[in-house]
Amino acid sequence: MPSKENIKTYTLGTIVFILSLLLLSSTFIVGDDLGNRAAKVFWFYSILPGVAIACTPLAWIRPFRFTLTDLFVVLYIVYSLLNLPYSGMEISARAGILVLVGVTYFLFRVLTTFSSGNFVNAALLFTGFIEAAWGVGQLYGFTPSLHEQFDLTGSFFNPGPYSSFLVAIFPLTLHYALTTQKLPQILSIIVLVALLLVLPATMSRSAWVAAIVGCAIVVEHHYHLRRQCIAFYRAHPIVTPVAVVSILLIIGTLMIGTYMMKKASADGRLLIWKVSSTMIASHPVTGIGFGNFAGPYGKAQEAYFTKGDYTPREELVADAPEFAFNELIQITVENGLIGLLLFLGIVISAIRYAYRAQIYKQAGHVGALSAFLIFASFSYPFSVLPLTLLFALLVAQCTATDTPSSSRWVTGIFCLLLLAPAFRYTSHKTERKEAFKRWKNEQIYFNMQVFKRTVDNYRALYPIMKDNPTFLFEYGQCLSRTNSPGLSNRVLREAAEISSDPMIHNIIGKNYQAMQQYDLAEASFLKASRTVPNRIYPLYLLAKMYAESGQTEKAITTAKIVLEKEPKVFSSAVEEMKRDMRLLLRNY
Repeated sequence: MPSKENIKTYTLGTIVFILSLLLLSSTFIVGDDLGNRAAKVFWFYSILPGVAIACTPLAWIRPFRFTLTDLFVVLYIVYSLLNLPYSGMEISARAGILVLVGVTYFLFRVLTTFSSGNFVNAALLFTGFIEAAWGVGQLYGFTPSLHEQFDLTGSFFNPGPYSSFLVAIFPLTLHYALTTQKLPQILSIIVLVALLLVLPATMSRSAWVAAIVGCAIVVEHHYHLRRQCIAFYRAHPIVTPVAVVSILLIIGTLMIGTYMMKKASADGRLLIWKVSSTMIASHPVTGIGFGNFAGPYGKAQEAYFTKGDYTPREELVADAPEFAFNELIQITVENGLIGLLLFLGIVISAIRYAYRAQIYKQAGHVGALSAFLIFASFSYPFSVLPLTLLFALLVAQCTATDTPSSSRWVTGIFCLLLLAPAFRYTSHKTERKEAFKRWKNEQIYFNMQVFKRTVDNYRALYPIMKDNPTFLFEYGQCLSRTNSPGLSNRVLREAAEISSDPMIHNIIGKNYQAMQQYDLAEASFLKASRTVPNRIYPLYLLAKMYAESGQTEKAITTAKIVLEKEPKVFSSAVEEMKRDMRLLLRNY
């Protein structure tokens, strides 16, 4: 018969497994009525307070020891909140999520104290298996994709975040497949095979690189490859340099091949990083404010192209990104060098604790965290809630130590204090959730261009939804189409502060044109054109405005530019605009 101690261990383990799975469960939420990303966030709001309450007695049963990593986490969150740009709002939505992710990190710190975190790892591997199975179903047509342009998305809105989630679990699964025995090993191998079936099909170059590096860390520590390489060099001093050069050539060839697979995408990210560097240079120490990337980026890209020192290739690949596609760069842009150093403190101290706790036990977590960070250097995982929670879990697992724990009173009171932000930032979310649902319903009529019906409903939603750039853009269009150009421009200027989309300035220009304020209309169309110079539409609108206002020479010159300009993407709309410009020239 099992002993009382075993019964207690597995009872607590089951509770830990369930709570961990709940914290990770936002991954599986789809929510057609809210949209994929919003549905995950609102689900997280609904389950976090309950999990926080359940974790409080667990902190009393098995207190954890506070570490330097915990201090860095607190300092980073506090600094980010202090570094919020003034926006007229009490706190930005992203900052509120940051606080809740910090709460979740400490909940994982509590949960990972039970049986060295094995029950938490079981929940993570189970989550990875479900996601991999979901992807296999999409590959073979059993389950629908969640994006009209991609067949493989898992439960996410596109393949990027999906591959990021899989790649972070891959090294941990490999670690357990190599180190555990019997049933756990068999289950780990099953998950590993499922991941291997799906990950190559995501066609994500950064995911492949991240997976290779993460798994290399696991394999190196399992088979002690460093020692073997040193021994091989000593035994074969002539062959080793040839082998190293050959490996480097193969790696270089593969890197060139992966670059050429999606050259435009890679060049576009290089441009984003280049423009972001100018933002860092202007605010190097404190950055431009946490959660404040997209709007200032649009202004910085406009300034970059206005300066004129750019290549034709950069003009062709330019776009209006929401993210920097490199989390370290985005952290530096938003929070400056102070924020970057605090974030690096979190990562470095967590890996340091993993090494102190005997790396062969923690190699899977270090490999997983390394894979996540490599992927984060080419993508935007911290803007996707389930991936941010996964990062918090991996840091908590690396930080878990076998050193004597803190007092029960200290950890118990600390977890009670966590309930305050858990309830503070999740309460009153029902109103926002209902507003999201109403907005999604109104978008049906907006897309049907029933603006008179829609504008009043958008006006009612504005106080709740005014931090959403897409909502503001649609509301501004509704006002523009219902003969309120002045009010439309006020709303659209708010949208421009939090979005880099040049279409905002096109609508502002059309509003000024409707008010016969042609100088301001010209400035708006030029701003849109310089922000993303490969787009023809702003120049098309500018030529039409010049013609309407009697500026004949400017109209002719701009129309010729439209006809000569090669668009980034050819479409029927482009052909129609060029046809209108040819007609305009014939009329003159």
